[in-house]
Amino acid sequence: MTASPTAAVLPPRADDGTDRFGVIDIGSNSVRFVVFDSAMRSPAYFFNEKVYCGLGRDIETTGALPPEGRATALATLRRFSLLAKALGVGKVATVATAAMREASDGAAFAEEIAAETGLDVRIVSGREEGRFSALGVLLGDRRTEGLVVDIGGASMELAFVQAGAVRHCTTTPLGPLRLMETGLSGGKLAAHIDARIEENLPEGTRSGLGLTLVGGGWRAFATLVMRRTDYPLRVLHGYRFTPEDALDTCDWLTGKDVPDLTEMGLSKTRATNAPWTAHVLRGLLARLDPATIGISSCGLREGVLYENLTPAMRGDDPLTQSAAIMERLGSRFPGFGVELDAWCAPVLPEMPARLRLAACLLADVNWRVHPDYRAAACFTTATQSSLVGLTHDERMALAVALAYRYKNARQAVEGEGGSRILDKDMRRIAEATGRLIRLGAMLTGATPALLHRCPLSRDGETLTLTIPDDLSALASDAVARRLDSAASLLGLSGRVATGGE
Repeated sequence: MTASPTAAVLPPRADDGTDRFGVIDIGSNSVRFVVFDSAMRSPAYFFNEKVYCGLGRDIETTGALPPEGRATALATLRRFSLLAKALGVGKVATVATAAMREASDGAAFAEEIAAETGLDVRIVSGREEGRFSALGVLLGDRRTEGLVVDIGGASMELAFVQAGAVRHCTTTPLGPLRLMETGLSGGKLAAHIDARIEENLPEGTRSGLGLTLVGGGWRAFATLVMRRTDYPLRVLHGYRFTPEDALDTCDWLTGKDVPDLTEMGLSKTRATNAPWTAHVLRGLLARLDPATIGISSCGLREGVLYENLTPAMRGDDPLTQSAAIMERLGSRFPGFGVELDAWCAPVLPEMPARLRLAACLLADVNWRVHPDYRAAACFTTATQSSLVGLTHDERMALAVALAYRYKNARQAVEGEGGSRILDKDMRRIAEATGRLIRLGAMLTGATPALLHRCPLSRDGETLTLTIPDDLSALASDAVARRLDSAASLLGLSGRVATGGE
């Protein structure tokens, strides 16, 4: 039997939670505290909270941090320090970016924070900030290539990423808070933005590269593109849209009658910043003419996590690692997913190996759901879980496979836009994967001890399931029917053979 891809090796967990890793990000707009359940390649968000403090609001005019912003930030950091202890976080990395980096009183404020909270604040340079953001993008999907652009309140960082490594990083004063303070508009604003982009493009950047956007401002913009194009999914990570859709939304945002963006799901702060973010994106598109535009939900904080991983951990696949964790926590028989994948692999070369493995690992995590809702729950597991390491095409293929793991899910899949995201062939292969998973789970009760003794094989136009004599009681009309339904999607006929090993 063909060997399956190796499932992620999950490290043992500490009972007291001290393997949790925390990152406090002191930004120009907000202060955020994220606790990752452990230092692993797959980011699992145990705690995630932010407070808007506006530390970068007056940098351009006063050169200092606003007093009310300092007070709010210090109170927030006292709380976060206390929570870190209560949550049993083993290590907390505190990183400050543009506002504290550029403010005349930034270093003094870092000393005050340390004295009040015990937090050791690392004020990073613009290039370091860009590097962390790019590392976060690579943690989210190591296949990313091109230019990573992270926009915050007071600055925008650019990083050139190639072959899984961060090559060059630069920083620009193009955050929306800084742009507001310039007092520029129209052609003068556009010229200012273009000049800052031109003089700060990282080495290696050229026209036609992929563009990956990072940061809350870009996520808010992408949310608006999704709403305006009636896109079927709402998960931002891995979302891609065209430069034409981006420009259309830029024009809409910077027009005379800007709509009430809070009614479209944006916070008041994001709604205020959105038109300025649109001006910057228009400048990037004009200068770079990107081939694609993508969104990563992983950025600076995930980059700090990535820096603290061992080299071996950095090589793990975040998708299959997440799926392995979910199997360990939610399935009836952890370990069945790997065996199921090995069983499917010889007859499913059309399904990308890592997607097939993820589907097999997730095949049994919804067994507690009411039978009438299991297919929908499986679909939701793929489309709404915070999985990373996959594009939206891959996410939808995984969702289709999981939906068909329990029953004919055509209505649910099409109702959620399956055909809009997947091409016809990939949708068919994903459905076949789900039907084979259903067969394997039904045949053995999702136990890992029996499946390897009932191999599948594909010869010419026949898909054969071989059941040995001592397990012949497992053969049934239902098994034959489910074999046939999977085989037909692969252009094959099904055959159940008994006898021998």
